[in-house]
Amino acid sequence: MKLRLIVLIPLVAAVGAWSQGLRTRQSRAQNAADFARIPLQVAARTGVDETIDAPTLHALQADHVLGRFYRDPRDGTVVELFVAYFGSQATGSQIHSPQHCLPSGGWQILDRSTWDAPTAQGPRLVNEYVIAKGGGRQLVQYWFVTRSGILSNEFGLKWDLVKNSLMGRPTDAAFVRLVLPVGTDGLEATRTTLRLFCREMLPLLDRAIPISPA
Repeated sequence: MKLRLIVLIPLVAAVGAWSQGLRTRQSRAQNAADFARIPLQVAARTGVDETIDAPTLHALQADHVLGRFYRDPRDGTVVELFVAYFGSQATGSQIHSPQHCLPSGGWQILDRSTWDAPTAQGPRLVNEYVIAKGGGRQLVQYWFVTRSGILSNEFGLKWDLVKNSLMGRPTDAAFVRLVLPVGTDGLEATRTTLRLFCREMLPLLDRAIPISPA
């Protein structure tokens, strides 16, 4: 038992020192996100900003948050855009994964998948979930934006944080989510609609969220 403690105590101290070192090495981004550059008009859809309540903002601990509903006047469908930008992923202000937030909010995840979304850096994987609550279903797409570009994997996001911290680079990152209720036309029609909107939105988000290496 004593031998284990002798080995464990230096290990815990080393991990603590390493974590503290990461926090002190983090660099704030000089060119931060500018959500004003995300247009209200995207193709035929017109956006209306939503008010995000204080408890949600406090829980997120993000530097900038945008919630917006884009309505298509032709069919009445409404896509919800949510973006949260973190100038530095310090302790207490790191991105929360929808894999945990959705179930805690009462949503059941019916299906998990990804698809290749076209970007200026080439195809990138975007998460695509089918969720349900009560009698309704929704299609959700989400991804992360860092100095490495678009990431879909939470483990990749953590590794990106460690890598950039060790290199003294900015650890700023953004979380982007799109939501569209599954309509009467069915899931595949909803999927086609949301993927089209995602394609239209991606280059616009590039202007608002820095993704090039610092």
